[in-house]
Amino acid sequence: MSKTLRTVAVIAGAVALVAATGGAALGAFAPGLAGTATLGATGISAATLTTVATVASVASTLASIGAQLTAKKPPARGTINQVIIAAEPPSPYIIGRTYSGGVLRHDVGYGATLKKVKNPYRGMVLVYSVAGPLLGLEACYMDYAAIPFSGGAATGYYSGFLYRDVRNGLASETALTPHFAGMPNWTSAHKLSSKAAILWNGLFDKDGKRFASGWPTSGAVWEGVMTYDARKDSTYPGGSGAHRIADETTWEYSQCPGQHALAYVLGLFRNGKKVFGVGLPPDGIIVQDFVTLSNICDANGWKVGGVLYEPGDRWANLKRILEAGAAEPMWRGGKLGLRFNAPRLSLYTLTANDLADEDVDVTAQQTWAARLNGIRPKYRSEANKWEYVQSDLVSIASYVTEDGEEKIEEQQYDLIQQKDQAAQIAAYKLLNGRELAPIVVPCKPHMRHFGPGDMLTLDLPDHGLGGIDAVILKRQIDPARMIVTFTFMSESEGKHDFALGRTGTAPPTPALTTGEDRDDIATAIIDQTNSQLLIQNSYPVGLSISSNNVGGTSANIVLSSHTRRYTDRDVAITGATITGLVNATSYRIYYDDGDRSDTTPAFIATTTAQDAYLSTDHPDRHFVGIITTAAAGGGSTGGSGGTPPGGGNWDIP
Repeated sequence: MSKTLRTVAVIAGAVALVAATGGAALGAFAPGLAGTATLGATGISAATLTTVATVASVASTLASIGAQLTAKKPPARGTINQVIIAAEPPSPYIIGRTYSGGVLRHDVGYGATLKKVKNPYRGMVLVYSVAGPLLGLEACYMDYAAIPFSGGAATGYYSGFLYRDVRNGLASETALTPHFAGMPNWTSAHKLSSKAAILWNGLFDKDGKRFASGWPTSGAVWEGVMTYDARKDSTYPGGSGAHRIADETTWEYSQCPGQHALAYVLGLFRNGKKVFGVGLPPDGIIVQDFVTLSNICDANGWKVGGVLYEPGDRWANLKRILEAGAAEPMWRGGKLGLRFNAPRLSLYTLTANDLADEDVDVTAQQTWAARLNGIRPKYRSEANKWEYVQSDLVSIASYVTEDGEEKIEEQQYDLIQQKDQAAQIAAYKLLNGRELAPIVVPCKPHMRHFGPGDMLTLDLPDHGLGGIDAVILKRQIDPARMIVTFTFMSESEGKHDFALGRTGTAPPTPALTTGEDRDDIATAIIDQTNSQLLIQNSYPVGLSISSNNVGGTSANIVLSSHTRRYTDRDVAITGATITGLVNATSYRIYYDDGDRSDTTPAFIATTTAQDAYLSTDHPDRHFVGIITTAAAGGGSTGGSGGTPPGGGNWDIP
């Protein structure tokens, strides 16, 4: 507990004591407060405290104050376009291609009086990113208009009045050099190694127009930090190239969310010290998840761009990067992996036989608040001076109809700079809000091999889960009882095509199997079972089977027309000849007829062993008879028809 929260706890205790004693105990509890008008910094008078009707409500209020006072400071946001000026500013980190106002590190006016202007020169040093080198500077801007430069000197309107010196942030850099000499407190010893920076140098001319209204809004577009790509690492399974996970000098520039997320998790180090990111060891990361996400982002054309700041909430920063790839961080087996949105295959069908007990907890739908039917995405638009702007409403008409009203929220995507990408990520959020979750399923020990991110098919009709696909969100193992408990979220077929804009119809909201559905399934099972019994007990009447040698090279089987007798009907079967068979070979003859109405069935002759029968794989199979074909050069032979030994059907594949 922080010092502030301890103080709040003391005050809450004082409130309870004062309320109980009518204020008499105030002096004993806190002598310095006895007889005072207010209770310390809270501004609550002692008189007010003595008249509080419910101690719990006051204590709750003070606890709320404590929660607000001790809440984590939010990361620096909303200042990307402006120059950040602070005594202890945050460290910026440029991802992908983006615009930044930078962080001011030195600002001074200097120089001998020129045309009656005292200190006519201005020197400004701005850092745009740590963890360099960056790929490079693309352009400098004044009032969001690109300024042309020839070397370090501006051309055009600012010619003779504006100069720059640039460093990309190499591990060992030389100091930035002002165009106008004599800049105070800045020497060759003032180096900014591994920091991308610009020294802006301006001349104020009182008789001219340049800078007459002050220094314009300045900024720069950079192509940012390097990332590791396991696909380009020949030491990684399936990789090919010179990238190495522990050697940042082998990394390359990228705009891929998957690669930037992995680089941030690994952390960026200089001289053995972490300068940015999380700093997890490679053994603590499921690298394959980030490789998969990189492939997804490349296939979808998704990019990430913007500026992150530290100190701040690193978990929130990681989630912002992953948000650009429609992914989320997820711990699996003590390692950091990902949950991403992409088509996948079901690895297993989970049935009642896999359950450890019947205590399956299924949520019919997510909360009302989570089930939005429209999102207005905000993304960072280069065409709008790199400000966050609203895009078109992403809405699903069928969901609006289902809800009976519009449920729309605005969602800002901090590191997305493409309109279509923002719409696709918003569509995924709408679709995921309709999935069934959470679904908690306790399973037997053999299911422990599956983990978060795997998709299984849940075939649990008694629990309303009639063959739906679901992705594992969490896995818990109880070693004492040897029970593996999974938390699932359903995965609707077709949502990926819809989210990515390739089709125009949203998948329906998934729902649990109803009683009517279960009755239909049960009826179908009963009907199928009855049909199988009728088939198994049927037999041919008036059937003759014979075989002839055909030219000494093969044999045929001739089936006469006959009647198939069931317990409830007779079906007249037209005879047929099966040709191209091997001489002197025993064949069993069958056909399939699930409706028990085919008068000209497709007869098949097979050499499958006679003891393989009563097939569950072929419930519609009818056994006809057995015959050994005529020998080569021989005459005809006869066979027998009927049911196989013990009744039932022959198991002929």
